[in-house]
Amino acid sequence: MENLLLLLPDRPASIALRYALTTLIVGICFLLQLGVELQSGFFGFFLLLPGIFIASLVFDRGSGFYATILSAALSVLILMRPGGGLGLLSQHLVPLVLFVLIGLGLATVSEALRKALEKAVRAERAKDLALYELNHRIRNDLAMMASVLELQMRAQTDPAAKAAFRSAVGRIHVIANAHDHLLPRDDQSSIDMKEYLTDCCRHLADTLRDVRPIAVNVEADPIYLPSDRAVSVGLMVNELATNAFKYAFPDDRAGTITVRFRNKSARELELIVEDDGKGCPQGAKEGLGSRIVRLLAQQLKGNVKTESAEPGCRMIIAFPAGER
Repeated sequence: MENLLLLLPDRPASIALRYALTTLIVGICFLLQLGVELQSGFFGFFLLLPGIFIASLVFDRGSGFYATILSAALSVLILMRPGGGLGLLSQHLVPLVLFVLIGLGLATVSEALRKALEKAVRAERAKDLALYELNHRIRNDLAMMASVLELQMRAQTDPAAKAAFRSAVGRIHVIANAHDHLLPRDDQSSIDMKEYLTDCCRHLADTLRDVRPIAVNVEADPIYLPSDRAVSVGLMVNELATNAFKYAFPDDRAGTITVRFRNKSARELELIVEDDGKGCPQGAKEGLGSRIVRLLAQQLKGNVKTESAEPGCRMIIAFPAGER
């Protein structure tokens, strides 16, 4: 709707300029009407109505009223020309009166249409601003929560407790990042998954990499998802990449973690997280991270598959595309 309003120019501040432009519009329509009369021999008023509509829509109702009166006056002059006179005018008196009434009504409706468009656009902009402010506040609240947990983490001496706090902070950052990437799209808020996953993986790498030369690459198709589904995907990437950082590269070895998110088909999306580390663990018990991934995949009505990447390990989550 905003794009439609952008097609309409701003109303000139000067009344004289509005009326001058209205005169020009009516004159063009009147010349077109004369051209039709010369070709067909029939004089009507139908080509003068677009001029009234344009003047009242682009400028205001007063300009539409002026266009109606000017059009009627020009029509009377044509009807009163030599060879016409009062007889021809009397024959067109009823159509002329109807034309004036229709023109005045059209001018009123056209101005009301523009006002309705402007009101709708203002409401849409206010909605987008409110959504932006809400996301900003939520993002700040989550960042504060993460900061508090980080302070508590630093106060811990138990390595297991520190690891638990670090995981919690990472999950909060995944949710917070989603609010930085919300986009108004197709009358709903969506997230650009390529930018979102790139930011999530960058933050995760900065937190867990320390001084180890481990690269995290993100390859994603241009996919937009609603915020709830996007956060689920982000959390799965966070858990799988965290596990790869912890277990795939022992003894400070170098490596690469690759995250792929793509359209497997028109109805199915596929998330792949793989590394080139020591390979998939055999017979490992399901930890908290793996349980979170499995539950999130079930929530998305998908499935999780593990396979060897030769070298390394590859995790594949496929789930229906749904509404995007």
